[in-house]
Amino acid sequence: MGVKRAFSLREKYEICLEREKQVKAGKKMQLDEFGLLFPDRSGKGIPKSTLSDILAISDEVLKNPPVDGAHKKKKRAPVYPIFEALLAEWIERAHAVRVPINDAIIQTQAR
Repeated sequence: MGVKRAFSLREKYEICLEREKQVKAGKKMQLDEFGLLFPDRSGKGIPKSTLSDILAISDEVLKNPPVDGAHKKKKRAPVYPIFEALLAEWIERAHAVRVPINDAIIQTQAR
């Protein structure tokens, strides 16, 4: 039994983009053949079940391409979105006036 591979958001995007290109070009490729376009270290392609799972969410993946965190495996909403937005704004203002920032300062500001 092999090790299950988790694909990053960037990899999922590239897979969905390639499939969309092939569909627009009129190429009808089976999932087994398509999986071979993305070989793993052993040279085997992506399993059909994994490909079908990725392609099932292709609309969502293609609408929201990964711009940062290319190695992230999942897209998660922030736990405290308002707090994180305010903290990010404070950090940007501090950088603008060249105030040194470290963990202790951020923790104090967060309180």
